[in-house]
Amino acid sequence: MRGGMDDDTRNDADAVALPVDLRPAGPRKRPPPEVPAGWEPIAALAATVGDRLDELVDRIAVDIRDEIPTYRTGLVPQRDLRHSVLRNLEALLVGLAENRPPRPQEVAVRRELGSRRALQGMPVDALIQAYHVGYREIWRALVAAVPDDEPQTATQLLTAATLVWQWVHEVADALAEAHASTARSLEAKAVGARQRFVELLVGGDLDGEEVPRLAGSLGFDPTGPFALMVLRAGGDDPDAVELQHALDRSTGHHAVVARGSRVVCVSQGGDMDTVARATRTIFPAAAIALGWCRNGLRGARASLTDAELTLAVTEPGATSTFEEAWLWATLTGADERLRPLLTDGADTADRHPHLAEAVRAFADAGFSVSQAGRRLGLHANTVGYRLDRWGDLTGWDPRTFAGLTRSLAALRRTRDGIA
Repeated sequence: MRGGMDDDTRNDADAVALPVDLRPAGPRKRPPPEVPAGWEPIAALAATVGDRLDELVDRIAVDIRDEIPTYRTGLVPQRDLRHSVLRNLEALLVGLAENRPPRPQEVAVRRELGSRRALQGMPVDALIQAYHVGYREIWRALVAAVPDDEPQTATQLLTAATLVWQWVHEVADALAEAHASTARSLEAKAVGARQRFVELLVGGDLDGEEVPRLAGSLGFDPTGPFALMVLRAGGDDPDAVELQHALDRSTGHHAVVARGSRVVCVSQGGDMDTVARATRTIFPAAAIALGWCRNGLRGARASLTDAELTLAVTEPGATSTFEEAWLWATLTGADERLRPLLTDGADTADRHPHLAEAVRAFADAGFSVSQAGRRLGLHANTVGYRLDRWGDLTGWDPRTFAGLTRSLAALRRTRDGIA
């Protein structure tokens, strides 16, 4: 059986700091495997394949990258992948030669690898698929190594298939368990960091080192551009995890946090239209509001304010941006100051809703009386009369910018203020 790695020249102190899979395998000459009586033909097959293991490992590494797209993203360095495949197959061949399942220390090495792949961001399904590729190819190599004139060896190898699949089962379980444990730990830390980061943004507590440190830990550039989104969901406790996972698959960095009946999303480097579409898929009935993209952490706080103000003027099931709704968003919460200016228009709209309807249609039609008439199914002269009548009753000429703006503001009034 083969032993060392010729290209690994690190000293022992450096090697100890490495994961077990990447440490030198030790002297090339290992004690011969303890082969049970009658198992010599299978041990010989294992030795034959082991003598050509470098070539086989290179081919398996290529197959893994060809068959599993995630391995082509650079999450796992080529050297890391190759050495992990090598150490796993070395252990399997020794176990096969000795007709035994994996030992606890061999399983422990696989657990360490599962944790490392989780830290590298490799999905567990891709990791397990990669191991199946390796086992598939080692089995093919064993079958190909059977001498043509030894049919009894081929028959005995078939009995060894159960042992090989025991290795597959135990190793896959160890990988998955360690990967899941590490992934849960990472997710818990990330959730806490996202929650704290958003709470500091909401509170405006941006002084000190904590906010930029948290931003950096989440992948954000504290000095870069931020865009905030706030949505109002139907329930009291919306689940932000699904949206976080959806956005993790898109470009940029995103931190999604649930706050009561609302969800806040901090984004950087991604397309906000994509963010809004993903959000709509998960929260189809939600009111979604997007703030203006602004630079730095204080810009992120300002973008959050944009989104919160815009949300106040966004209906359920609709998506609004501060860029489009800035006027009405800015008026949000100003009812006490604006009530004296808008009361006449609001009262007139209550008494004469058909006049209010004409004003809205005129604005929506690009200030065209004829187009407004077509929208309302009325003659243009009738629309013109209603606009004039509105002006007579309120004192605001809706054909002027000032009069139309004030009229529309009055029409957006509700019992609770400007909406």
